[in-house]
Amino acid sequence: MTFSPQMYGQDDIYTELSNLFNEHDYSPTTISSRYTQLPNGIFSHTQILNIPTSNQAELLHKILIIIDSTLYSELTFEINRYAYDIHYVYGCNVIMERVNFETCQDIKNLIINNQANLDGCVFIGDIAPAFYEADKDYAIPGNSSYVVWPCDMYYMDLTGTWTDSDNNNIFDLYSGDKRPEIFVGRISTSNMGNLIDEIEGMRLYLNKNHKYWIGHRKVNKRYGLTYTNKDWQFEDGFVDAISDLYGDNYYDSCRPKYYLQFGDKDYLRKLNNNRYEFVQLAAHSNFYYHCPFNSTSSNIYGDTIYNNTIKALGINLFCCSACCWTEDSQPNYAFLGGDYVYSPNSEILCAVGCTKAGGMYQFQYFYPQLGNAKTMGQALVYWWRHKDLILNNIPKEISWNFGLTIIGDPLVNFYHCTNSTCTDEIILYSYDNNNSPLSYYLASESITVTPQTNGSFTIPNGDHCILNAPTVLIDGEFLCPLGSTLEILNEGCRDNCDE
Repeated sequence: MTFSPQMYGQDDIYTELSNLFNEHDYSPTTISSRYTQLPNGIFSHTQILNIPTSNQAELLHKILIIIDSTLYSELTFEINRYAYDIHYVYGCNVIMERVNFETCQDIKNLIINNQANLDGCVFIGDIAPAFYEADKDYAIPGNSSYVVWPCDMYYMDLTGTWTDSDNNNIFDLYSGDKRPEIFVGRISTSNMGNLIDEIEGMRLYLNKNHKYWIGHRKVNKRYGLTYTNKDWQFEDGFVDAISDLYGDNYYDSCRPKYYLQFGDKDYLRKLNNNRYEFVQLAAHSNFYYHCPFNSTSSNIYGDTIYNNTIKALGINLFCCSACCWTEDSQPNYAFLGGDYVYSPNSEILCAVGCTKAGGMYQFQYFYPQLGNAKTMGQALVYWWRHKDLILNNIPKEISWNFGLTIIGDPLVNFYHCTNSTCTDEIILYSYDNNNSPLSYYLASESITVTPQTNGSFTIPNGDHCILNAPTVLIDGEFLCPLGSTLEILNEGCRDNCDE
């Protein structure tokens, strides 16, 4: 079966696509009360950082980071460091807000208040989700049951109208301008069961993410992998659309008709192969396991993914409900997206996937953006705004796509190389804040502060200076008055790109 928008009408396309799913695929029908009950307190937010745009800002203009207040108090250094990394790499305006007792409406209003030049948001911690409900799930053939799911499209779309007609804190109507203006990504380990402690899991993830931004994670820009269940192995784009990421000759496609080793064990081995930097998996799933890939395979449970070494940097999970982070985890497993992204055995930094039955199709609008060094978040927004199946039939479109979300850092791009910005040595003769309250210096070998004769290196009141190199030398008069801060780190940047 092959389809194209030119061959079918809108309803025909959805009818054909519905045959790609079956009773094994899962849509949430219940949600934890911890998400649907309004918080017992008054919403508050505090701006922690506002780093202005620098002259180098090109790819991104402004990023809003929204952080759970409790988590921030535990991981202040790691979270602030993330903001500094993003500003250093992209030069964009970075605003960081700490929130407490929030509802999804509170978060939406905070985003709208910061929407001028806004590219996207990063939620750090268990930031309140929005939910959408429907009387029928069009994504699964013959399914006429009520369905409810977490819907980050509510935060991405700043101009549409969202209605909760029965006042149960779950949206059920959507109208107006219906396409996203910004992207959203979630970094949270709050629902990982007993696999890892929330604070320790966040610290480990933010540390590996930091290593990527300063070049300690090699980026080879060479190979992708598609692993496709038999039900999709002849569908448009599932096998070869990933060629737009690295090139026609730089991906492997595995599907049962042409690959005898196809199966769960082979898939897990391939995840452990550093040949692949981006993986696309199409498999029947629910939120905590992949269904058997063929008659000789077994379920792949989340803890197996969590304990398996994974070398890729990013993954596209065309796997029903794999990114449903709100499902109540059990002691020995979490949601699949979390298993891929937050495992200490995994190098994956971001996953795109669905919180219900459904997922991304028409990949030709997604991978070219990644191949042009756009971020995961930007590629998803572009996909939404350019795919052929426009929002004409709202109930069906909502069933298919409105669970799409990004787990992990949405700012990751798959061509991030520090060799263009990472220098061996930096010599600082005087402090130049470039009208920014943050100056972040990275070098692979050394940073030397050596004020000129009769001068001094003075950090102005209210400024924060970070010197990050294996060797940091201060030679001469150095002033850090009350109200200013100096931070010295010894990681240094590296040339992380194989050309």
